[in-house]
Amino acid sequence: MNARMNSARSDCSSSQQRRAEPEQVRPRIVALLAVLFIAATVSVAQSAPAQKQAGKEEFYPEWAAQARYLQPLKVVDTDSALGRCNLQPKSITLKDMARMHGHLCDGLVTSWVQLSAALRELFPDGVVDRTDVRTVSRNCPCCADAGAWMTGARINQGTLMLADSVGVGYIVQRISTGEAVRVSLRPGLYPAPLAALEQSIRSRRARGESVEPAEIDRFERDANEYSRKLLNTPPEQAVVVERLTNYHFPDHSKNPLAARSDIINRDEPRSSPTATVSEQR
Repeated sequence: MNARMNSARSDCSSSQQRRAEPEQVRPRIVALLAVLFIAATVSVAQSAPAQKQAGKEEFYPEWAAQARYLQPLKVVDTDSALGRCNLQPKSITLKDMARMHGHLCDGLVTSWVQLSAALRELFPDGVVDRTDVRTVSRNCPCCADAGAWMTGARINQGTLMLADSVGVGYIVQRISTGEAVRVSLRPGLYPAPLAALEQSIRSRRARGESVEPAEIDRFERDANEYSRKLLNTPPEQAVVVERLTNYHFPDHSKNPLAARSDIINRDEPRSSPTATVSEQR
């Protein structure tokens, strides 16, 4: 009898202890959930500005992203410093090149359109082997950067030569076959008033004279309008691709050095100091 009573008391005590355990654990769970919630809130708050900043890429305007005839270029390179040719191509874009170059401008857009046409002519299957290309470019920031980045040609390897005689265009050669093309912008496509304004600003800056912020604004606005038009024009209507017979690639650059021309107005004032680049464009 006593044994059964003691057993009953033990069972009752165990049952009460089991009921008490959840009551003791519950506040701990609530506290843990509260800590996790606070940590998650702080993490989101900290990451939001970074995400917002990453999403704001004013250097590449919406009109470029939505251009009708702007297509990525498929290329292959090598896998590593001692690697073999890629088995799968990668896509490169005008936006990638603008990020590398530092800005999007009329010269970069013109170079993209021209080189895309030349490379597709030499690689009709649509995949450009950047280990098999050399090019001649005018010595200017936009032309030389685009020539190197899009084709894989390099000055230090003798595959990128600089010669102002090519004008606003390129000579591109596929090394393995010797095929070569000259590509240029169709006459009259680049607005004469825009060219005159650019030359006027450059000439005055070369003499150490200042220019009005409104003039720079006008040049940038008109250059962007030209770029927008070019990217929405069928390539065959924008450029001329000419096949060259028995072309001999030059063994040296005719004008290897030139002053950097895209920074001459770096410290000039803006019309509105608080305006963003996208607002000015």
